[in-house]
Amino acid sequence: MVGATLRDISQHVDCLAAPGGPYAVVCGRTGCEPYPVSGRRFDDRDTAAEAAEAATEYRATLRQYDPQVPFYEPLVHDLEDGPTGAASSPEVDPRVRYLRFCHTVAGATFEALNAASLREVESAAMETYLTLAEVVEDRDDFCLTLLWSVTSELAHRADRRERADVVTATARALRGPDATATLSPDEALRAAIEELADVGFVAADSVAVGAGPERWRVTFGDYALAERTGRLPTLPISVTLGQYLPGTDFAFTAATPVDGDRWQLTLELDEPPAGLVSVDATDEGQLYATPSQY
Repeated sequence: MVGATLRDISQHVDCLAAPGGPYAVVCGRTGCEPYPVSGRRFDDRDTAAEAAEAATEYRATLRQYDPQVPFYEPLVHDLEDGPTGAASSPEVDPRVRYLRFCHTVAGATFEALNAASLREVESAAMETYLTLAEVVEDRDDFCLTLLWSVTSELAHRADRRERADVVTATARALRGPDATATLSPDEALRAAIEELADVGFVAADSVAVGAGPERWRVTFGDYALAERTGRLPTLPISVTLGQYLPGTDFAFTAATPVDGDRWQLTLELDEPPAGLVSVDATDEGQLYATPSQY
């Protein structure tokens, strides 16, 4: 229940919060406000204490899948006693939004793997992550390493149907039961890329460019997950887009490098799901392999 648990705990903290409240939750050791209580304020001490317990539970749950998550000691802080040491609001701090996105997508994907009984993929992803984490120097890169590890092992150890089911389940868990809006393909692709840009996962360039019936192209740069061995990881994009296109089959059929660090990704609707975890990188129109195999 990792992905749903993280999401539910975060929503619970949001429900407890009251803008302008006189209490905050801070780490007693560092003075910072750890996510998911960062930037949140609470009306009374008891509510803040409940939020502190939720923050402890959140980070303990997250640590199951990212052992490098820093330890904090969430305590209630009365703002009348002075400002917090290092308040950080996820609404204004791009780095917090980026870390939260990586952890949330990775956690929900692991939950989907567990629910689908894909234990080999789950175990291999953790082994890959723990191996890579030994050589990662920036602690903020651990969450991206975790996301890359689960993407890589899912691409190599699951078949196309299993990959599609995991992406669908992950998107459904993150979309939530209250999201009912139906968007056009153009609007959905635009919303997905703008969301990825908002959390710092891509730099949006041009969004939802029509390329024929039921086909779209999107261009973006500064993608956090780099192409490796001729393939571009697409799992975070697929999961994000899947939240805006529930019940719609789609495939990423080509990823073309454009001007250095920019990519053009081709989306086709009403196709057998493909390219949802990774897709072949292409030169201008020339595929290295048949993308429908993935």
